[in-house]
Amino acid sequence: MSSYSGNLVWDVNKRSIGYNDPNLIRTNYLGRREFVQRLKLEATLNVNTISWNDTGEYILSGSDDTFLVITNPYNRKVKKSIRSGHRANIFSAKFMPHTNDQEIISCSGDGIIYYTHTEKSLELNRQCQFSCHYGTAYEIMTVPNDPYTFLSCGEDGTDILINCRRAATSISISPLVPYYLAVGCSDSSVRIYDRRMLGTRATGNYMGRGTTGMCMRFVPAHLSNKSCRVTSLCYSGDSKEVLVSYSSDYIYLFDPADDQARELKGPSEERREE
Repeated sequence: MSSYSGNLVWDVNKRSIGYNDPNLIRTNYLGRREFVQRLKLEATLNVNTISWNDTGEYILSGSDDTFLVITNPYNRKVKKSIRSGHRANIFSAKFMPHTNDQEIISCSGDGIIYYTHTEKSLELNRQCQFSCHYGTAYEIMTVPNDPYTFLSCGEDGTDILINCRRAATSISISPLVPYYLAVGCSDSSVRIYDRRMLGTRATGNYMGRGTTGMCMRFVPAHLSNKSCRVTSLCYSGDSKEVLVSYSSDYIYLFDPADDQARELKGPSEERREE
């Protein structure tokens, strides 16, 4: 029976030999300072996207060669390499929740989104495509505990539900309140939307000024009059903070519940000038 010893090294070793429940490490150590301080570079991958499966046993990666690769990161062995239907660089790929790691959603530089079943042929998988974007599709995001829903964002300034009026370059769903959606844009802003208030082209709520369903908007003060692309953003496990990285700038942490916030937690002015 798996157990939590409180000793990081011992628990990680037990996990690597299959003695512990894979979720034990995630539950008890993920985000803790002593865990983060022990992280080190083990290997490098020439990929554009990487994501974990639900149990933390495997990683899914995609790259310019248009292959989807499932790897065991602990012994570094490739479990499966899948030729996708993409004809351009894969920029994001995710396992669909509760599908036993057999169903994958991915997007690429030509704006095409593919649903891939790991046990089906390339010919069948190529029939499952979505032409949702005009231009590059940057990121795919699944909804926690929902094996049938996904969101995407792209160069055309939209994701499946939102017209942001700028290139939408990254998205993240609140893990505790999954109807809240954070969207990073090319105009330096991070917008928080309530998905329950959004529409699609079909409902007529799709077009607009990008404010329908928006709960709040954040921009670092020194980027308020600049266009600096958000490269990635992510909710914390408790949904109380959002971590945001910018192209050619710093990483910021802000509280999505504080709709008056403008100054994000970042480096001082002295450090920024350096």
